[in-house]
Amino acid sequence: MSNDASTPSDDITDPATDSSGTAGGGPEGIDGSTGQVVEQVDQVAESIQQDEGPTRGTLRDVADSLGISSAVALRALRGTDDIRPQMATRVREAAERLHFPLEELADEDSHHGVVAVLVNTMRNTWISDLVRAIRIELTATGRSAVVVPTRRRVPEYPVAADTEAIESLVRVGVDGFLMISDLADMDSVLEATGDRPFAGIGCSREFVGRFDTVRIDDEVGQGLLVDHLVGLGHTEIAHVGGVGAEVARERAEGFRKTMERHGLAETARVEPGDFTEQVGHTAGSMLLRGSKVPTAITCANDLTAIGVLSAAREAGYEVPEQLAVAGYGNTSLAASGIAQLTSVDPNSDRLGALAAQFLVDRVSGHEGPARDVAVAPSIVVRRSSSAGPRPAQERRKRISVD
Repeated sequence: MSNDASTPSDDITDPATDSSGTAGGGPEGIDGSTGQVVEQVDQVAESIQQDEGPTRGTLRDVADSLGISSAVALRALRGTDDIRPQMATRVREAAERLHFPLEELADEDSHHGVVAVLVNTMRNTWISDLVRAIRIELTATGRSAVVVPTRRRVPEYPVAADTEAIESLVRVGVDGFLMISDLADMDSVLEATGDRPFAGIGCSREFVGRFDTVRIDDEVGQGLLVDHLVGLGHTEIAHVGGVGAEVARERAEGFRKTMERHGLAETARVEPGDFTEQVGHTAGSMLLRGSKVPTAITCANDLTAIGVLSAAREAGYEVPEQLAVAGYGNTSLAASGIAQLTSVDPNSDRLGALAAQFLVDRVSGHEGPARDVAVAPSIVVRRSSSAGPRPAQERRKRISVD
C-alpha cells in the first residue's frame, strides 16, 4: 500500500475488532458453513490446510519450522553449493518429518525463476500496490515477476483475453501465472496457460475451487462503508458499480445486503458503473441530476470515486458538506491531498504475499485441492465522508392566485 495510506490523520477501523457488526452477523466462512477461510489473524498457513489434513507439509511449513526463509529451504533441498551440509541435513529432516513431497520437488534447471502477473489494465493504481507485494515475496524465493496486460479489443467482443501473449509466455518458460482480478474468457486463459501453476488475487468467488484464490472479503468491505455512513446519519445512500466484472456485482450485492441490514433496503440505489473514472463521472452525474439526490455515494473502486467527485464538483455539490463520497482500494489516489477520499483498505500487502506463496508452493511441487483465503479489509476514513447528511431543502409553498 501507499505510505500515504497510513498517515496519522487517517482513521483506520479493523473489522477484526467487531466481527458481528460489520457484515450482518459475520461474513460467510467464519462459521465454517462455506468452507472458505476468512483471515482475521496470521493463522493462514494452518487454516488453508484443513481439507488436506495435517500429514502433508508445504515448503513454507518446512522453512517456518526452522526459522528460515522459503528460498533457503528450497536451495537446501536441492543441494546447492551455497548451503552448508549441516543446514541441508536439518532442512531435509524437517521436510521428512512434515511429509513434504520430496519426490515431487522440481529441479532448479527446470525453472527460469520468472512468474507472469496477468492484469486486465495498467491504469489501476491498486494493481501497482499488489505487484509491489508480489515482487517482495517472490524475491525472497529467488524469483522475479513480469507484469503482462492480457486484454485486447476485437470486433466480435467488447473485451477479450490476449491468449497469444499468454501462450508466448508459456513458450519462453515462465514458472507460473498470477492473475489480478477477473479476466475475460477465463476458460481460454486457463487453457492458454497449459499445465503451469496458476493463482488468482482479488478475483470473484466464482473461481473458488478452480485454482488457488486469495480474495478480498467484499461483503465485509461494503459493510464497513455503509456502517460508517449510517453512523453519521446518512440514509439516502447510493452505490456506483455492479457491471464490468463479477467482482463489481459482488460488491454491489454486499452494498445491498448491508443497506437491508440497516432497514434501508428501499433507499438502496445502485447506479450501473464499472471500474473507470469516466463511467464514474457519468454515473455520478446521473445520481446528482435526479429528483431524489442521495446524501452519500459509495463506489466500486477509487477510480470510480474520483469520477463521482468530479461530477459533484460540476453539479455544485460541496464534499463532504453536501455529499459524502467513498471509494474502494485505498490507493495513492485516495490518500492524495486533493481527493482525501475515504476508502476500504483491502490489505494489498497480505493479498500479494499470500498469492505469491501459493504459487511458489505449486511451482515447488505442492499438490492438493485448490485453496481459498478471503482477507478481511479495513476502512480508512478521510475528509470525503467526514460530515453527516445535508439539511433537507424546504419545499416552496404554492400560492393560489384567484
